[in-house]
Amino acid sequence: MIVLAASKSVLEPIYTVMGAALAWFYNLVPSYGVAIILLTVAVRLILFPLTTKQARSMQAMQKLQPEMKRLQAKYKNDRQKLNEEMMKFYKEHNVNPLAGCLPLVLQMPLFIVLYRLIHDLTKVVIVGAIVVGGVPSTEALAGAQVTHVQFHGVGRTAAKIVGDKVTHATLTGDVEVNGRVVGKLAGAKVDDGIVHGPSKSDPVTVADTTGKKSGTIEGLTVDGGRLVAKPKHIPKGSKLTLALQRHPGHMQSWGIDLAKRPGDAGKAGVGGAWPYYLLVIAVVASGYYQQRQMTARTPASAQNQQAQMMGRIFPAFFGLISLSIPAGVVVYFIASNLWQIGQQAWIFREQDAAKAKGSSSPSGRDLPPRDAESRETGPNAASKPQQRSSQRSGNRRRKRKR
Repeated sequence: MIVLAASKSVLEPIYTVMGAALAWFYNLVPSYGVAIILLTVAVRLILFPLTTKQARSMQAMQKLQPEMKRLQAKYKNDRQKLNEEMMKFYKEHNVNPLAGCLPLVLQMPLFIVLYRLIHDLTKVVIVGAIVVGGVPSTEALAGAQVTHVQFHGVGRTAAKIVGDKVTHATLTGDVEVNGRVVGKLAGAKVDDGIVHGPSKSDPVTVADTTGKKSGTIEGLTVDGGRLVAKPKHIPKGSKLTLALQRHPGHMQSWGIDLAKRPGDAGKAGVGGAWPYYLLVIAVVASGYYQQRQMTARTPASAQNQQAQMMGRIFPAFFGLISLSIPAGVVVYFIASNLWQIGQQAWIFREQDAAKAKGSSSPSGRDLPPRDAESRETGPNAASKPQQRSSQRSGNRRRKRKR
């Protein structure tokens, strides 16, 4: 628990800064989708030096794979010698195997904060609801009242109010008798305003202060209640906060609700679900293209098979994740992938330009073709005329003898 608290305190300033930036972008362009894209671009610009270094380092390591495999095969039975040769190899080629990992590690906190920031925009709570009625199973619970009521979602789905009734929720609260807390509700669920146990026909269990079952209450109902938006990490008086409070649990943009999960959109039918499925397809397609863009510039012999496998798995993995998170986060995934594709294209173009400039310089030009004699160098070149002269003299002596 201490570690979690410390981690939160460390990241809190980043949440505050990025939340303020998102609210500023929404004030500039009052669209949830555009604000998310602009924030993603801003973060990627800040990380541009790190991501560029990471991409270049990964490509350099891929190009050296054939020689690295040769060393691994040569010294496969001598780990110490292999480590020594690999260190010499890295030093000779001026590469650092950790250079591609360090930038990624430094980027992760920002990516996590950006994900959670967008994810928590649609956080809602139910307020103003009271729990009434109920028939206790024991005399000790006679006249019991449920206080300090809190509603929570079930699984990934937040609690809802449908037709003025709280539904699809779990319930926690204190059980008081004559103003004294005697226990807590345990495992209580709410559907259509009716409070029940594990199944709709079960009464609600009451646990005493030690956690042991002290009885049950049947027939509890929830009266009243309304949804209130509680977005996290953004300024309370900003236009973004006010917009979210006007429509709790919703983020309408481009004709779709960015607070809805693509996996849940299918319940409304194909007509309403296809925009969400297009977002998921865009995540997978852009992820595959991004990996293909990197591997296409590496010779087949230099490609790492494990890296290729991961390149095929990760886009599909992010596609599955995209089905179970708000569509606003999916928009962030797409914007981030497209930025990475453009950044890699720029890096490759710079590398090609540097190669072309090097090949056109005087030191890089191909020398004009020369005959076989002019190509000979070293001690053998000086002996060639003498060898040919002795061969001609020997031929003349053989002719005179005949």
